[in-house]
Amino acid sequence: MERRTFLKFSAAAAAVATVTGCESSSASDPLPTPSEPILPPVGEGVTWGSCATNCWQACPLKVHSKDGVITRIETEGKTTDDWDSFDHEIRPCPRGRSMRQKVYNHDRLKYPMKRVGRRGSDEFVRISWEEAVSSVAAAMQKTYAEYGKNAIFMPLGGGSHDLNTGVTQSSVRLLNMAGGCLFFHNDYSASQYREGSAGMYGYLASNDGDTVGFWNTGSSLRSLEDSDLMVCFGYNPMEARLGGAGSGYEYLNVKKKNNFKTYYIDPRFTDTAVTATDEWVPIRPGTDAALCEAISNVLIEYGYADIPFLEQYTFGYDKYQDYILGVTDGIAKTPERAESICGIPAEKIREIAQAIGAASAPFVTQGFGPQRQGNGENNARAVMMLPLLVGKISGAGTNHGGTPGNDGLSHYAMMPADSLKDLMNMKIMDVTIPAASHLDAIEFGTEMKPSTHDVRYSDKSLMDADTPLETNVRFLWLASSNMLANQNGDINRADRLLNDESLVDFVVVIEQHMTASAKYADIILPEVSWLEMYDVIQSYNKMDCGSLMYAYGITPAVDPMFECKPAYDICHMIANELGIGSKFTNGGMTYLDQVRKVFTEFKKSNSWIQGDTFEEFVSFGPQRQPAGEHPNVGKIRDFITNPKQNPLGTPSGKVEIYSQYFESKQSQAEGTDEINPLPVYFACDESYEDATASEFPLQCINYHGKHSAHSIHASTPWLNEVLEHHLWLNPIDAGAAGVINGQKVIVESRRGKLEITARVTPRIVPGVVAMPQGQWRRMKGDIDVGGCANTLTDSKPSPVAKSFRSNTNRVRVYSA
Repeated sequence: MERRTFLKFSAAAAAVATVTGCESSSASDPLPTPSEPILPPVGEGVTWGSCATNCWQACPLKVHSKDGVITRIETEGKTTDDWDSFDHEIRPCPRGRSMRQKVYNHDRLKYPMKRVGRRGSDEFVRISWEEAVSSVAAAMQKTYAEYGKNAIFMPLGGGSHDLNTGVTQSSVRLLNMAGGCLFFHNDYSASQYREGSAGMYGYLASNDGDTVGFWNTGSSLRSLEDSDLMVCFGYNPMEARLGGAGSGYEYLNVKKKNNFKTYYIDPRFTDTAVTATDEWVPIRPGTDAALCEAISNVLIEYGYADIPFLEQYTFGYDKYQDYILGVTDGIAKTPERAESICGIPAEKIREIAQAIGAASAPFVTQGFGPQRQGNGENNARAVMMLPLLVGKISGAGTNHGGTPGNDGLSHYAMMPADSLKDLMNMKIMDVTIPAASHLDAIEFGTEMKPSTHDVRYSDKSLMDADTPLETNVRFLWLASSNMLANQNGDINRADRLLNDESLVDFVVVIEQHMTASAKYADIILPEVSWLEMYDVIQSYNKMDCGSLMYAYGITPAVDPMFECKPAYDICHMIANELGIGSKFTNGGMTYLDQVRKVFTEFKKSNSWIQGDTFEEFVSFGPQRQPAGEHPNVGKIRDFITNPKQNPLGTPSGKVEIYSQYFESKQSQAEGTDEINPLPVYFACDESYEDATASEFPLQCINYHGKHSAHSIHASTPWLNEVLEHHLWLNPIDAGAAGVINGQKVIVESRRGKLEITARVTPRIVPGVVAMPQGQWRRMKGDIDVGGCANTLTDSKPSPVAKSFRSNTNRVRVYSA
């Protein structure tokens, strides 16, 4: 596509996308005040359940059942719904409301099974629980004896994300006691952001061993009540965080209270842009850092940069200024230069920059789409440069440029284990690899070292010696995880590796549904659904989930279906086969005993919770209170108040514009990738500027759709009916490809091809296509007719975090 065509579209889109207040026909007829909830029919029982999906919101469900069958799902049914006083309903989105269908879905796993065909073929036979657990235990013992503990790997899993005593915790507990395993650090959601922000700010209020839960989040969305400007980079809570206590609802409410100016920078005109912003600024994917360079150029040239602030609180500003003004390389990073890269007109870039410079309290924030790129670490750091340049990273209405957050409850009140205190601090896991690198560990694990693949040892001598892994991964333990063959990059590569039995000896899956990854199991162990569980459920406000803190208890609405068992009981059976059953159960504690113990520990640190026993706690239903500010906000404020007494956790103790952490990583850059100590733009493989990918003319991004949190709800019929899986395609590109709206098309990358319905819309920039991620891979010949985005993506890791670059893809589209 020609540059002038893109710019014409950008200008037109910016004009038509200006959102103004619209009069609703019902504005003069407000909703009535809620009355007392209607009582359930006689004979119908009501229990509390949870939508424990991986959107972090853990919405409560009022589950109605009769004669052992779930009949319907309701919300809390509160008689008050006041957002200002934090007394509003935690209203579940369609995912939670469809939970009954998820429980009774056709793909529920009913019995233990073993594989009889090729991995991935979905060919299994039913076996007894005794045969299943003895097979798993024997395979574990064989692996420990022949290869050692690091041959066993448990991938990241989000299928039961918001539980405290679920399959993740039970699995880690068992593996820890059985002899250990290779584990992961970082995640798929925000690793590039995490490493990028740590390069600038250190670990702020988190400790440096907190390798899973740390995101360096910033100010609450409620602080926007004191802001006069919001600049969003790829931040889309109206689609990703849909619940009544989520950041989408919070954003909508705070926007109504304070109509601050908003620039929404994203390749898509998302529902967040439609609902609650003023102006959409279309941008090419992966070019955010180029835009930020140009904004910085204007801020410096026009005198908006707060030089005294930068000299006192930052390290390396002089190097950054020289780079931005062109002293370093002879190329000034002007808006005109950025226009040719990111597609945003130079005059619009100057407008955004001057708005940031003139704002009293600018709130600059970012989602995680821009950092899921081959240059994602630098995109994240570049956005965080903008408020830093004007000296407004702390104070009412401001944000440090990261994703929003609040204080919150501990996400996992871990079931006691000998040395495992907290799932979010994996210090007992003495060897870890990046979460998205398990395919590498299967194929060439013994070549993976700290200096090349970010292998991490708790033993400093092993780090200093740059010691490679002692073995390849040969045994995979999937705990409600669809990462293996669906949610990781290049799943066609995964299929090839998993079907090479000289590489992979054993795959065990504990799961509720026959997911795409479950089809690769050697043994399947069926777990109960969320509505058949006991647990203590907590909100997780620290990671962009609204400022309402809440907790509640859940109990089974129905007895365990078929031959399904709670994960704790499954792991206990395996522990018995290994001869550590009593140790696993702390001398005989049942599943419910463990839940009660978790509640007791949870109550100690949360005195506001009502109920002295788990059963009393459940009877109160959801309990709530306002979440305080994120500890990171206080850390930055203390640093600004007294930087010598309260240094940051960087080598210099200051905000490092020139990151010494990134400088130490420079040798890890591969191919066209760059690791620059400064937060600057570079063009990576399959980016907009990659001339070698000309046969694939379109950039392809994927996003968190409303139908499913990652892949968890991908097979729920109601959601697939209401929220169609489709490809966004600009009319210019549709015309070039000869594609019409509603047509089935093939999307092809260097790694694979899939079939999907095209939706032709001006809500996406020309030269870019987009689809929701999370659909389950389903092959028909060499085409994925299930439409999994990772059929197209690459498993090559990002430069520093060694993480998933899911939004850096080049594709072509043609008629199916």
